[in-house]
Amino acid sequence: MLLSVPETWGSTFNFRLLNTINSPAFAHENLCKEIGYDGLAILNSPEAFKYALELTAPNRTSNSGSGAIRIAIGLFYNKAARDVRWADGTPYAADFPFNNPPPDKSGNLPYGRIKENGKVIMTKNSFKALSLCGIYTSKESKGRTRTQQQPDAQTSSLAVRQTSSFLECTVFCGTDGRCRAAEFNKKLSSCKTFESGMFSGFSANIDTTTFVRDGYD
Repeated sequence: MLLSVPETWGSTFNFRLLNTINSPAFAHENLCKEIGYDGLAILNSPEAFKYALELTAPNRTSNSGSGAIRIAIGLFYNKAARDVRWADGTPYAADFPFNNPPPDKSGNLPYGRIKENGKVIMTKNSFKALSLCGIYTSKESKGRTRTQQQPDAQTSSLAVRQTSSFLECTVFCGTDGRCRAAEFNKKLSSCKTFESGMFSGFSANIDTTTFVRDGYD
């Protein structure tokens, strides 16, 4: 069955929502590749996910007399990892907006879909869905700067790198969709990145500047 909907483009992350409903599951990925995209869109950052929601809102909320339309994205069950992963192998963030977290890890529900409510479910692909295609090199990060402050109550970190630039530290954070804060310490020439749940609040430190990235909420 083919259902015609308005074709939609998203230039910031180079997304394209195809205007037909396709089944079975492999058709979504193949159609994206046939028109020059890397595959189904990877939404492993809050910025990419929010942009995808804006892009697909008119289509997700349409009914067409046969139920709401879901959006196929590049989120799959990964047999090697025995967990859900993005199409490029990267893990999902701890605060990723699953409809019923955490996702099923048995492999019985291998395909990621955005529901009409803007949440993500894993499914057997028994529901019709539109294809959201994407280029995997598209990156963007949005947030705010806290001068002379550092993440407080740190339990762990994603990574620690040497750098003499706060700007480079924000770039490090932007390349990892899980990153929610990046602490630049000018005295140590270091950048420490954190995922949601790895810190709580902020405290004063005259040697640090922290980039606080916007989350999914």
